[in-house]
Amino acid sequence: MMHNISAIFLITLVLVLAIVAGAAELHEGISEYRWGESASRYAGLSKLGEKGEVGYYTKPGETYTIGDVSIENVIYGFYQDQLFGVYLNIESIEVYDKLLTHMKSLYGLPAAKTRMDNFLVYKWKHKDITIKLKADEPIRKMKLAFYYRPLSSKLNAQQWEELDTSSFRFVPIQRDKKPEKFILFEF
Repeated sequence: MMHNISAIFLITLVLVLAIVAGAAELHEGISEYRWGESASRYAGLSKLGEKGEVGYYTKPGETYTIGDVSIENVIYGFYQDQLFGVYLNIESIEVYDKLLTHMKSLYGLPAAKTRMDNFLVYKWKHKDITIKLKADEPIRKMKLAFYYRPLSSKLNAQQWEELDTSSFRFVPIQRDKKPEKFILFEF
């Protein structure tokens, strides 16, 4: 009996440490990408386009794993050539639900939940990072976005509002296909 309790305690401790380590890592960046670094530092990034002082990049074939979900179509936003945002396009409601559950387990209940018409946004803040889980229900587009506030706050209010809403579908990427052109979709 005591052996089982010790094993359960050890497993719980390992899980808690893994969650804390993952959350701490987010403060530094996403995967190998560090907040504030230049796009030129990362081999294999392909520029999708730009809007104002923000350039969008992807690395073909790259996936990002969060929780038990792997997501393709990872987009990196660089403001004045400094990484300030990472966007993960979500392709199914099942993945969206898993990510919502995962975010709640890591960061608690969202700091804000906003619904405007058919547009739903959950928002968390962790240290210098803002996390937004977004869904536009009529067009069935969903994404998880991470923003590094020391840089994203430098964008003027109008440009930030435009980028935040239009980034929903600025990536016309299909699996194994290079984008032909850069498209911004605004609501």
